[in-house]
Formats: sequence, structure tokens, C-alpha cells
Amino acid sequence: MHRAKHAIVSSVALASSLLLAACSATSTSTMNTPWSDVAGQEWHLVQVKDGNGTLSPTETAMATATFSADGMVSGNAGCNQYSGGYEQSGASLGVAQLAMTRKFCIAEEAMRIESAFSGALVLVNSWDMVDGNLVLKDSAGNVVIELTSTAP
Repeated sequence: MHRAKHAIVSSVALASSLLLAACSATSTSTMNTPWSDVAGQEWHLVQVKDGNGTLSPTETAMATATFSADGMVSGNAGCNQYSGGYEQSGASLGVAQLAMTRKFCIAEEAMRIESAFSGALVLVNSWDMVDGNLVLKDSAGNVVIELTSTAP
């Protein structure tokens, strides 16, 4: 009986290891990327978490973020310009409350992107580089924003 339990536990452990290896093989996390490679360049939205789904930019609703070396983040949230402070240490990243212009935006999708993007930015708790993209995560480790340095 003891040997059967050991065989089952060993099989489960092996299957878990293989599953984790397969998951990590599907994307390349490069947390050894220094923050200085992130700061100072304009990042363009790939996707942003919006409730249970995600939104991607469109031609009329592009969002950007530039993290300056002096602890400020700024960009376009989809329609309006924003700025605020941030703190980064290792994989930890926190964005302070944002100040935003108040232009009237005709495109409904721009307002949806803006609302999701500005809301997600203040939820950011950590960052990572995955396949060359800047991935921002909340305190639970869920991806809330993905950005690319490549202009659309």
C-alpha cells in the first residue's frame, strides 16, 4: 500500500513538473531585464484587462506609457493625456494616482480603452518582460496591461 501511494505521488509530481515546464516554454520571461531598459522609451498598448475580458487598441484608440527615470509615468490613455508618479524596485512596480486631461472623446472605443487603461494602471503591483513585451500585473499576479516598444 505504501509503495502504491509513493508511486502515485511520484507520478503526480512528475506530471506537475512537465506541465510547468510546458507552460514556461510557451513564453519567454526575462525578469533579468534591467528597469533601465524599460524606462525612457514609449510603450504601446497590446491589451488591457477590462473586467473579465481584454481590450486591444484600435486605430482611433491607442494608449501609451513612458516611464521616465525620475519616477514619472505619462502618455495617452486612449483619448486623454495622463501623468503620475511610480515606484519601482526589482520586480515590484506601483503607479500613483494619475492626473488626466479632460478632452471630450467622440469615439466610444477610445473611452472604453481609456477607462480600462487608467483603471488598470493604478492596480499595477509588478512588472515582467515576456517575449519582448512589458507585462504589468496586479497584486494577485494577473496580467492587467501588456505593452510593446514597437510603434503600431
